Amino acid sequence: MGITDFEPFVSAVLADVVALVPKEPAARLGRWEPKGHQHHGTRVQAALDEIGDVLAERLLGALELTVDRLAVDIPHDLVTGVARPTVTRFGLLTTGVEQSATKQAVAIVEQVHVGASDLVVSLVEALLDKAAVPDAVGDEAEIAAQHGAAHFALAVVVSTAVLRSFGTAVAAETPAIIGVALGATAIVVPTVPKPLGYAAAVLAKRRAEYLLPRTASMSATVTDHRFWITEGSTPANVDFAGNGLVAAVEDGVVIRTGVAEGHVQLSVHVLTGPPDEIDLTIWDEVVEISWTAPEGGAVLHADTPNYGHRQRWTSPPWPGDYRLRVHVTGRDDAEDSYHLVMWQAPAAPEVVHKKTDRLGHRLRGEQEPSRMVRPEAEYRWIEKSSLCEAATITVVRGLTQDEVVSTFGGDPTAPVPIRATVQRAALERHGPPHYGYVALLTLLTVDDVVLAVEENGFQGADRDTLTALSRNGKAASLYWNVNANFQLSLAERGELVFAGHPGRDPGAPHIDDLDFDDFRHYNAKGLTAIARFVGRGMTADDLSAIYAADQAYILE
Repeated sequence: MGITDFEPFVSAVLADVVALVPKEPAARLGRWEPKGHQHHGTRVQAALDEIGDVLAERLLGALELTVDRLAVDIPHDLVTGVARPTVTRFGLLTTGVEQSATKQAVAIVEQVHVGASDLVVSLVEALLDKAAVPDAVGDEAEIAAQHGAAHFALAVVVSTAVLRSFGTAVAAETPAIIGVALGATAIVVPTVPKPLGYAAAVLAKRRAEYLLPRTASMSATVTDHRFWITEGSTPANVDFAGNGLVAAVEDGVVIRTGVAEGHVQLSVHVLTGPPDEIDLTIWDEVVEISWTAPEGGAVLHADTPNYGHRQRWTSPPWPGDYRLRVHVTGRDDAEDSYHLVMWQAPAAPEVVHKKTDRLGHRLRGEQEPSRMVRPEAEYRWIEKSSLCEAATITVVRGLTQDEVVSTFGGDPTAPVPIRATVQRAALERHGPPHYGYVALLTLLTVDDVVLAVEENGFQGADRDTLTALSRNGKAASLYWNVNANFQLSLAERGELVFAGHPGRDPGAPHIDDLDFDDFRHYNAKGLTAIARFVGRGMTADDLSAIYAADQAYILE
């Protein structure tokens, strides 16, 4: 006797078990793909861990009463290879989070009946034709549910037959049977072809869910000065001589970067038609080309998404001709930033709307423009510093350091260590709401100028504070945060000279050559204006000296 003799026993009850599997969990099983995480225990235990407790408990609840009463014969020779226990008493010690019923039961079976779960997997693989549903019809969820339910039911029937053949109480328990079956299903289903109609159903679902217009921000992986959006190819030997930025290939597009390897940030807008305006203000190069999608759904070249993260971005899932407008800034400094606009349109000649970066000229075979050093360049260090997200920097001429501390509201006689104070605040964040943050003022005196830094603070941007700081000379501050708040404030001899956003509010001095209509390098431009107004700015070395001194003052 063997597998052939086992088949009738399986077929006799399979349909009844299939009917009990809920559709939503069945669909999840039908789509199942392993996550590739490392787990302890046998491969069935590892698969059960990836499945998760919620799905396992839901399926246990749906099938528990039926499996309690289920009896499936199995030829003796199919189970003789599994060792029988030689002890009658045993214990299981678990630590940490309480295990689900299925996980705990499977862990016991793996200890008592070594090899039993592997046998279940092998028998399920041998009987896969019994679970085949090649003619499954419906939408994506319905076909996935039919596929998943059939294979899970097969695993339940096989698991019941194998485990109850041992005649032990631990193996006969329904949670053990369901747990082993679920782990076996997670192992086997990814290796089984989907029903014939599944691919078309998936495409129909993608198209129904791909609503326009849509916007996304993401990171693209750069390889050899390129990233691409294709339907599967990895383009090689791409020629960018035509426009210096982007080229169409057989199933997508390739974009030439200034960064050699690593990642670049980009935003993408997919529209129903061409945008009303061409945005040239902040970009170095803007190029528009046509490309043809053989099937649609081209994928952005990026790192494989981690478990629990969203899937890769894709282009519209329809074949045909598309128009792509690529905007880029920062290629000459390998600080690339991209904005892509895409819409469906008949093929048309490429258009270079703007060409100002040196790399683009070089690729097009044109004479490179002279390298322009922007006036704010020496202050761009702030963008990669620890203050990049939120801070206020204040520069004061005319007061001593102690006078600056007192004006801010601190006690110049009570300095505290920066690191220890910040760490203590971090540990208190789970306490009452008023704990977890300490307003600190750090300072450095250079000649007759005091540099003050508030990381994630804003007292220096306060009008009364700044004018008081300027009572014997000048004071200037720059405040910014992650919510795009930005304020430059200047005061002299106790009077406010300017406070606001130089790009929107008139009257700021020393900014004629600082382009605040261009949002790039705002903070560097603000620090440049401060340096011009006070006569001294803040450098990266100054910030390093402040941190090295490890001294701050608490602001009440």
